[in-house]
Order: sequence, then C-alpha cells, then structure tokens
Amino acid sequence: PARQRAEASAAAGGGPASEGSYGHPQLCSRPCLYFASGQCANGSSCDFCHHVHTKRPAHLEKKHREALQAMPTSRVKALIFPVLQEKVTDFDGSLATALAFEELARACGQDGAAPLQGKLPRIERGILQALHAASLRVAIVTLQRMALTDEPVALAVSEAFLQRLRRNAAAH
Repeated sequence: PARQRAEASAAAGGGPASEGSYGHPQLCSRPCLYFASGQCANGSSCDFCHHVHTKRPAHLEKKHREALQAMPTSRVKALIFPVLQEKVTDFDGSLATALAFEELARACGQDGAAPLQGKLPRIERGILQALHAASLRVAIVTLQRMALTDEPVALAVSEAFLQRLRRNAAAH
C-alpha cells in the first residue's frame, strides 16, 4: 500500500519531487528505494528519483564497456557524439541547449568531426544499439568515463552540460 501511494503521488506530480527526479526518465539516475515504501527522509533533496521506474534502465554490457576502453578516445567520441546529439535534440530542442551542446562538442574536439564511414565492426554496431536504447544520462556518463577522464576541461564542460539539462528539466 505505501508503495502504491508513493507511485500514485509521484505519477500525479503531488509527491515531493526530488532533485534526483529532474529530467525523468532521460536524466535521472535510479529510483529511490525508500520513497517507494514511503520512508525517504531526504524528501526534495534526495539524489535519487521519486518517479516510477517500470523497468531497469538500459545500459552498456561488459563487452561493450571493455571494447570502448580498448579504443582510442577519438574513436569513442566519434561513436558516442552522433547518438548523444540525437538524444539531446529529442530531449530539449531549444537553441540554448543546441549552443551548449556545440560548446561540449568543441571542448571534446568533435565540432566539425567527420561522421563514421563504411560498415562498422560488429562490436561497434552493438555499442551504438545499446547507446540508442539507453537514456541520455547513460550516454553522457559513458562519454565521461570512456573518453574524458584525461581531459579535465572537457570533463568539466560535460558535467556542466548535464547539470544544465537537469536544471532546465526542473524548471519545466
């Protein structure tokens, strides 16, 4: 009963929206286990999502993560950026977001980058398929973890971009 009340309240927008809920389902991390039982002590400052998650979010499999780790960062960026751009445009097609994405692309050396050519290896096709199925947050975090760990400026720009998307989602 407590879980049903929590789900109904969050779905109706009547429950305390948590900071972790902003941008649900594309930008939130994962559901708050305590909110579902009516016991979240953090309320609106909770870092976890207070909305219903009907299924486990899509993510990259271990073989995809290992393949990305073995690739040059330029190749990782070339794989992720087109998917990321599509997801960002679908999520928020505003001019301000498009300009922020261009800033991210510049910081990552992807402004004006040539698209991938020819038939991709099977593992890369699998990575793209998984990224398309994953949330926008997963795509951004994958970029950060697989291609930006040695690029502090690009990493900071990507984190600021993610926070900007979350703030915009919170405002709507």
